[in-house]
Amino acid sequence: MQIGTLMLISTIAVSGFYAGFVIMPMLAGSEVPHTQPPWLPVVPVQTSQADAPATEDVALPPSSAFAPFPTHAEFETGDSWVSNGQRYRLYGLQSCLRGTAVTVSQGSSRDCGEFNVIMMQALVRDTKPVCATIQMIDQNNAVVACQTTAGEHRYDLATYVIAQGWGFAAVDSTGQVIVPGYRVAEESARTARAGLWDYPDMPHPVSVLMQQAGVSR
Repeated sequence: MQIGTLMLISTIAVSGFYAGFVIMPMLAGSEVPHTQPPWLPVVPVQTSQADAPATEDVALPPSSAFAPFPTHAEFETGDSWVSNGQRYRLYGLQSCLRGTAVTVSQGSSRDCGEFNVIMMQALVRDTKPVCATIQMIDQNNAVVACQTTAGEHRYDLATYVIAQGWGFAAVDSTGQVIVPGYRVAEESARTARAGLWDYPDMPHPVSVLMQQAGVSR
């Protein structure tokens, strides 16, 4: 058990370190690379309210403002949620898709996307993340990066979710991983059969999306 925990922490640390090379410049104000795949559109929210006051994280550039994850957020998918009329998407993370099935026990299957949402809610509740906006799509839709607040250390939330087997490394329209460090965490989770990887017929969302788009992986 201790060995497994140490391996998980090591994977999160290494993957998060490499992910930082992509995400940190964006937190400092650089533009988000235009690599979001065309099959992952942001569905506009029609209403908007003022954002909650943000708090600065002294460990990051002064321009990077982090705020606690909204208490009353409603998850639409395992990688997006709505709060106060605004939709947020976690950068570089791909969740399992609604409408795809996974067999969780003999003769019993569940909607993989809904199952993923339930587990994501639990992870957020346990890790109490803080988030910073890295790009506004429009006034009601934002792309964010989040960090867990476990103990005195912070870890990239997407890395943590992927390493636990409840998320996947998102890719762009050419099949390239958007945040390369996330592939490290995904391979570790696959090897350990963590989370969704424990189910042999798990419909990998990236494979499903790329098949639908006619892209070879």
